[in-house]
Amino acid sequence: MKSRRSRLLLFIAFLLAFPFFLRRRPRVEQRITILAPPAAIFPFLNDLRNWPLWTVWDRREQIDYEYGTTTAGDGAEQHWASEHMSGVLRILKSERDERIDYELAMGDGTYQVVGRIELHPDGACTRVVWKCAWDLAKNPYRRYFDLVMRWMMRRDYAAGLENLKALIESPGKSSEAAA
Repeated sequence: MKSRRSRLLLFIAFLLAFPFFLRRRPRVEQRITILAPPAAIFPFLNDLRNWPLWTVWDRREQIDYEYGTTTAGDGAEQHWASEHMSGVLRILKSERDERIDYELAMGDGTYQVVGRIELHPDGACTRVVWKCAWDLAKNPYRRYFDLVMRWMMRRDYAAGLENLKALIESPGKSSEAAA
């Protein structure tokens, strides 16, 4: 009985102390190598109308998309809404065949994520790096939520990059979709 109580107290102490050792500014980064030059990949990243082709977010639930007057490059906007949440994806900076910087605001701006997708040529291949970060977790116990979010986003980014790779490397499909 005493041993069980000691273990329970030790576990509670761990739960109370553990968040203080977690990262205060959560980040996610995923990479993949695609057998194509950056010029073949960039249109799928730079034009927000192409994001539903390779991201996995709308595969879990129905998402409705609307686009601003600009759909590609600096200032492009994608407004989206699902049954549970809505948001805006906006390209902040676009450098042709190199990278895009974006921000994602969800829940009427309650949650904000800033991200970047980089293209690094490597011979006949391109290394694609997708990364993001979100606001500082001042409350150490909110870092538990951030831990779950990092796991979910890492999984979604990996699946999205796999979809992008399949889309780009499949013969005939990539040139039709990006047009």
